[in-house]
Amino acid sequence: MGKSERKMKVLVVEDDTFSRQYMTSLVRLGDYEVIEARDGAEGLQMFESYAPDLIFSDISMPVMDGLEMLERIRRKSHDTIVVMTTAFGNPEFTLKALRLRANDYLVKPVIPKDIIANLKKYAAVLAARSVEREVVGFILERYLKLRLDNRLEMLGIVADRLMQETEGRILPADRMGVRLGLLEIIINAIEHGNLGITYCDKTQAIENKGYDMLDLVAQRMSQEPYGSRRVQIQFQMNAEMCEWVITDEGEGFDWKSVPDPSDPANLMCMHGRGILLARLNFDEVLFMGCGNQVILRKRLVVPG
Repeated sequence: MGKSERKMKVLVVEDDTFSRQYMTSLVRLGDYEVIEARDGAEGLQMFESYAPDLIFSDISMPVMDGLEMLERIRRKSHDTIVVMTTAFGNPEFTLKALRLRANDYLVKPVIPKDIIANLKKYAAVLAARSVEREVVGFILERYLKLRLDNRLEMLGIVADRLMQETEGRILPADRMGVRLGLLEIIINAIEHGNLGITYCDKTQAIENKGYDMLDLVAQRMSQEPYGSRRVQIQFQMNAEMCEWVITDEGEGFDWKSVPDPSDPANLMCMHGRGILLARLNFDEVLFMGCGNQVILRKRLVVPG
């Protein structure tokens, strides 16, 4: 069986029996492999024996909480994707989880579409990921320019291609965060930029039981001017830094109103979520002009 055919392995860590079984059943319905754990200590054991690709974990649990489990997991693996589930009243714990290199978070009560969307997104990322190649010596300069249409299903491959340019130069502990940060900003450029899907549009699509985000994307792609818009990505790397300039052809937005990720209270607001997650993984996130161009910068491992 080839890499792309292997089922994604998922671990659900949750002390509430109903919530754990509910989430596990949703993962299983998506035809992924899944096991479950009742607390962080059991979750850590499952991580070591099962080697999951993706973990959904509660933060507040007995025996060992999700934060301690996450910290221990990150000592052993930077590549396992970890999504924390958190109660609405615990933003400080959520921010701490992100600083411990959790990749994403969901606010309880978690709705099925959020779980399904995460499964599809991260399965695409993992399926597209190339084996890291050993770099003999350091590549000091690189330049790459891409032009993308609005097909969200191709973004895992795009993110992987961009990461190939940085092999040997971004610390292993940072690589998955950078990959997922790039993915979030490119998704924003397509959905909010090119296709003009507002936060309210997206919320209504998610909450509508007979309609979902993919339907909304398909609808906008069939209309003009949305369907003919493209995203341009310029990548350059020098001895000190990687820079990605991501430009969409939309009308822009008020980027100054995006929540400050250093304020825990903003984590409970889903508006600006992708930008918030990117800011936690890059050294600089800059918006230009009307907001339809984003510059992402990451400092590099300096050659000795």
